[in-house]
Amino acid sequence: MQKYFAALNSLEKITPLRFARLLKFFQNDAERIWKSSRHEWQEAGIEFKAVTEIFIEKEKADPDEILQKLQKVGVEVLPITSKKYPKLLKEIYDAPPVLLVRGEFPTPVDDFAIAVVGSRILTSYGKQATTEITRGLSQAGISIISGLAIGADAAAHQAALDCGGRTVAVLGNGIDAIYPPRNQKLGEDILKKGGAIISEFPAGTSPNTYNFPLRNRIIAGLSKGVVVSEGREKSGSLITAALANEFGREVFAVPGSIFSENSAGPNRLIRDGAKPILNSNDVIDSLELRDLPEKIKVREVVADSKEEAAIIKILKKTPLHADEVSRESGFTASEASAILSLLEMKGLAKNLGGMNWVRT
Repeated sequence: MQKYFAALNSLEKITPLRFARLLKFFQNDAERIWKSSRHEWQEAGIEFKAVTEIFIEKEKADPDEILQKLQKVGVEVLPITSKKYPKLLKEIYDAPPVLLVRGEFPTPVDDFAIAVVGSRILTSYGKQATTEITRGLSQAGISIISGLAIGADAAAHQAALDCGGRTVAVLGNGIDAIYPPRNQKLGEDILKKGGAIISEFPAGTSPNTYNFPLRNRIIAGLSKGVVVSEGREKSGSLITAALANEFGREVFAVPGSIFSENSAGPNRLIRDGAKPILNSNDVIDSLELRDLPEKIKVREVVADSKEEAAIIKILKKTPLHADEVSRESGFTASEASAILSLLEMKGLAKNLGGMNWVRT
């Protein structure tokens, strides 16, 4: 099945939304999609002109050969139908149907990732802010997501590596090359130290202008929150922040001088509702990411159960008393209390005090 996902992903005219339409119509069967007729593709909702162009390209492609080339350079094909596919990313409306992965990805800690982005031309203030905030997040066990660009991205990746943390780079070009070339060593270090490099773009894809907004949606989609350290009014990092906001993720911004062009982006984000931060603790506390290694350990040791699912279904964003949870679930008070405590350890519920609970 992987070879057909890889082959479909290599076809230039299959956008994520067209791919999603095909998967829905053909019940997630990539082999069926590949072997179906032009007429069936049109029935699936793909326009006639696009079908014609795709099939011309498709006739020249060999799924076995495409997969072998990827495997030869250590690339894993991760389709959206896989259980390994990141849960956070799957939530966005145009999630990439295929991720191409080098390194170890995803890991349990990636469920709590934070993106750190900013200007390609960092001031000394921006570099210090990016480094210090990333270091604090990384030391708390949080996975750092960024785009491997020069400037803030590179500073964030390097800060995570320097303190032994995990970082994941999302490319705006083909999975087979590091861009920009000056970050080649940084990319290699990310892989050597247990991180990952991912892309939705097949091998050989050039880093053109149109790819980076697409890359940015993956950065935002993989993260529970996005930190913007520095950036001008029309910085690419503001696109990432806007996408994060659209996906329901938290946006954090580092305030700067009103006279600095490089702080115009974060300052505008704060004006428009982003949370201003002074250090990593502001992010950690806002997203309740304290004691993250312990929460992950509990998730791994204790499997999700029907009992937990029943309680989660009852809990709401508005407070609900433990007695009401017990009544609605049919569990005894002590059983409901034990399950609620476990859910809190997993970061899925919160005790507001007075035996009042909410779903997180």
